[in-house]
Amino acid sequence: MKNLSAKYLVGALFAGLCVFAGCGEDAANVFPVAPTNVVSSSSAAQPQSVPAESSSSENVASNPASSSSVVDSGVPASSSDVIGLSSSSAGTALVNGPFTFATTPGALALAPDADGFYDMGDVYKAVPKTSKIAFVIRHSKRQKNNLGTESTLTPIGITMAKTLGEKLVGDESFYYASTNFLRTRATCENIAAGRGETAEVVTWNDINGSYFLTVPSDTLDALVSNKGGNPKYIAQYSYGAPYSYANTVGVVISTYFYDLYERGNQFVNEVIVANMPSWKRVSILVSHDMLVEPLVAFVSNRTINLKVYESPFRWVNYLSGIAVIVDETGAVTALPVRGDEVGWMIPRDEVDEGV
Repeated sequence: MKNLSAKYLVGALFAGLCVFAGCGEDAANVFPVAPTNVVSSSSAAQPQSVPAESSSSENVASNPASSSSVVDSGVPASSSDVIGLSSSSAGTALVNGPFTFATTPGALALAPDADGFYDMGDVYKAVPKTSKIAFVIRHSKRQKNNLGTESTLTPIGITMAKTLGEKLVGDESFYYASTNFLRTRATCENIAAGRGETAEVVTWNDINGSYFLTVPSDTLDALVSNKGGNPKYIAQYSYGAPYSYANTVGVVISTYFYDLYERGNQFVNEVIVANMPSWKRVSILVSHDMLVEPLVAFVSNRTINLKVYESPFRWVNYLSGIAVIVDETGAVTALPVRGDEVGWMIPRDEVDEGV
């Protein structure tokens, strides 16, 4: 499946009419107030500014080939990667352990796909009502018009988000939050539409794309724009790989990122778990690839292949991300998840919708 699914192409014909008429877009550009009772991570060296998302990272997006056609060398993290285990006692090759949460579904009737991702619909159905879930995902397929915060979803992107919502249909309403971008807000709205509900989307920049950066994203852009672009270096950071052009940018760029494991733990525990009591049982938090790529690498202990810097040049797919699950005892599980058919994409294979 080198290009986008036929079901999306068919659905896009109808969705295109909606886009022409203004459906699915936030034409008024008015957002609800920030969430109340939110525990901010700004006191823990959070970047002080919230820069616009880098266009260079988002412009690599494409649809993936079929996961069944590519052999993934990574495997899901071991079930022994749980709270309190050190890298020496876990019985598995933790890179920078320990994790502060479980990284496999335990007793839940869930299995990852060949690439190590769990289907969001399967997670939602398998998690008992006594547990809370927060999905942190990348937005759906967006326009390539370089309008920054104003770029919204394509017809295919609208269909993808609604299709995900249909997999999450249930007898409860969800909590929705996004960054201050039209495409992240529209993703929430269309997931809700697929579920049969109307979303009240809260704008919350603690899930912005620069979370793993110590500098504004445009600072990173300026350094690497003519050396392969943001995705290559974000992926190399996420997987602990040597930076390209190491002699000219490697020393500098290493100061642009937080430690992956420390920052990832902070995100799961301080940004998500600490705030879940003030959200509904299930939350949809929509962000950008610059946040989601490191999160997937972190939660999978770098076993899922999203290494866009080497063949087959995989990048995090639209609607992929992580699920954070907290059960009635307070035990936390974090899993890599996908909302589309596979969790990765190959940028050069993207379908150009002309928008």
